[in-house]
Amino acid sequence: MRRRSWGWRVAALVAGLALVMGLAACGDDDDGGDGGAGESRAITIQYVTDENHPYGRAVNAFVEEVNAADVGLTLTGQPSNPTPEPDLIDQLSGGSVEMATISSAVWDTKDVTAFQALQAPFLVDNYALEREVLNGEIGAAMIEQANQQARNIQVLAIHEGGLRKPLGRDKAFTKPADFQGATIRSVQSQVLATGLRALGANPDPLPLPEVYQALQSGTVDGMEANFGLIAGQQYYEVARFVTGNVNFWPFPTVLAMNKDVWDSLTAEQQEALTTAAGNIDDTSLDIVSSPSDLPQQLVNCGLRIVTASDADRQALTRAGQRAIPQLPAETQELVRQIQEVKDNLPAGAAPPPLPTEPTGECELGG
Repeated sequence: MRRRSWGWRVAALVAGLALVMGLAACGDDDDGGDGGAGESRAITIQYVTDENHPYGRAVNAFVEEVNAADVGLTLTGQPSNPTPEPDLIDQLSGGSVEMATISSAVWDTKDVTAFQALQAPFLVDNYALEREVLNGEIGAAMIEQANQQARNIQVLAIHEGGLRKPLGRDKAFTKPADFQGATIRSVQSQVLATGLRALGANPDPLPLPEVYQALQSGTVDGMEANFGLIAGQQYYEVARFVTGNVNFWPFPTVLAMNKDVWDSLTAEQQEALTTAAGNIDDTSLDIVSSPSDLPQQLVNCGLRIVTASDADRQALTRAGQRAIPQLPAETQELVRQIQEVKDNLPAGAAPPPLPTEPTGECELGG
């Protein structure tokens, strides 16, 4: 605890007054506003989903692990749905938000291109590949590059929220022709916009709170979404078709902290955060890859899960690859490295078939 040296110099001049002031100063120090022994520093983690979404569930597991470490940190997860994610990056950089988990796709709007390769069209299209990428040298290189590119932000980890699929308002998107001239909502992102344009679509980066109404009114023809988002935002009420065997890209989120806050922590606290961050990618991938009845619940609520033919999927992949030369050189190199991992990854078991027929009443919604 720091001592106020000026108090002792005053005491040498005015003994009586100094005694009073010294006692008062000791009382102030005993109140200990900035992290005295036995105190716990409270930090809130903002995330742009509800707590039942894979993002929220992974953040809550991270919070529990850090809090259990008993290093003087008390973390709390807090959904921040109304906040556009590019704005959340600014708030994190400026310090009004101490910690957040923010979709990897939006970071390139702030000149952080480190994560773009994860969402090159139809490249990372399964969780086994994503686990290899995030847990290996490529994932580590992305975090290192992001910490060089981001302003006053400490990136800790990348974790997954669910592979994104084409969701159509009144038609299915199964082949390139379906995308021609269609307005497709995506998050605000250079890499996602480039990918959708390569398919012939018009990307529309609507804020999340406006998407339901846009689908309902026909302002947009569809969007890229995962089952968790479709259920959580009740999009199944206004968009009826999802192509179950087409995965545009994964939708990771980036766990990060304001750099000034990070630097103010003790080495023990930083170690606890780093250790828990090292587990969050596997936690999130375990969540999203585990068997779930959510697709069946969505079908029970009227969503139609359709299947694209192998020929149509190959055509979509070829169309999407037109986006790659438009990306920055360092992103293209990471795309090449990911493709190499993909080419050498042993073939896994085929995913279980998705439901197509309802089995009961709709139980989703409020």
